[in-house]
Amino acid sequence: MVKPALCPLGLALVLALTPVVASTEPPDSPASDLSWVLGARAWATTGYTKWSFEGPSPLGLTAKPLSELRWRGVDSIVPEVNGEVVWKRLVLMSSVGGGGIDEGVLIDDDFALSNHQGRFSHTRSDVNDRGLFYVNGDIGVRVLALPVAATSPPGYLDYFVGYQYWHEKYVAFGATGLLDLTPFGLPVVLTEGVPANVEVLTHEYLWQSLRVGLRTQFPLYSGLGLKARAIFLPWSSSDLQDVHHLRTDLKQNPSFTSHAEGGFGVQLDGALTYAVWRGLSIEAGYQYWGLDSGSGDKITRALTATVRDKLDKITIERYGPYLGLQYRF
Repeated sequence: MVKPALCPLGLALVLALTPVVASTEPPDSPASDLSWVLGARAWATTGYTKWSFEGPSPLGLTAKPLSELRWRGVDSIVPEVNGEVVWKRLVLMSSVGGGGIDEGVLIDDDFALSNHQGRFSHTRSDVNDRGLFYVNGDIGVRVLALPVAATSPPGYLDYFVGYQYWHEKYVAFGATGLLDLTPFGLPVVLTEGVPANVEVLTHEYLWQSLRVGLRTQFPLYSGLGLKARAIFLPWSSSDLQDVHHLRTDLKQNPSFTSHAEGGFGVQLDGALTYAVWRGLSIEAGYQYWGLDSGSGDKITRALTATVRDKLDKITIERYGPYLGLQYRF
């Protein structure tokens, strides 16, 4: 889930720089009116996604949650291409990234009581297929620009708004675990086992989010600079398509769907950058993305009926180090 302690970092940066911004104008020289930047980075990222929903348990009570599925360690090496155009105060930015997912674990738990009490089913599956993809587009204003030497990274502060499309898909194979209904007066105890080469579950997530953020860069010493971004996702549309491949009582395309609107997310990254030759620079940093969908609707698509339950929430975290190259024209 989103780490709330990270959110004040961006706000603190805004407060610290506001007095400077109020008294500083961008440089007026013609050379600074227009600049282009093309870049690429590789993000070594670890992912954690959770889907949980409410519903009637074997005790006849509404369990919150009834079921919780956790995709843990769905890691990926994500190549990204990014670019920006700065004309006077106007800033346009975009980035596209994606990568495969060939490792991870799915943990599936069911509960008879709320607050994760009375667990009666627990299974574990391996994840070794599919991947992720995202597109970002932002427009902003440069409120601070520092004149620097040609061999140093430029200093600036930008505010921006934008849009993100973020898609992830996981496929789980095999299953080991236990189903025990004896606490509910039902003499059913099953040790669940599905061969490791059998496809058991597919989850496809889609998030579309509004972005509001700031970014800054300032030179440190002899070509070395520091850059950072703080982005808030004040509203998102979150969707899940679920296929339970071995459930004969459910439709297969999909078996469940979930949808929520609202929620909150944060995306933070920081890096050291170094100008190595003319407009060419390298960077090394760390990036964190997190999003909580909030509550919504969950639809069960049985063979003969459709049942609407309450989505508890969908949460995702993705974080890790990255290396990048940029060329400023």
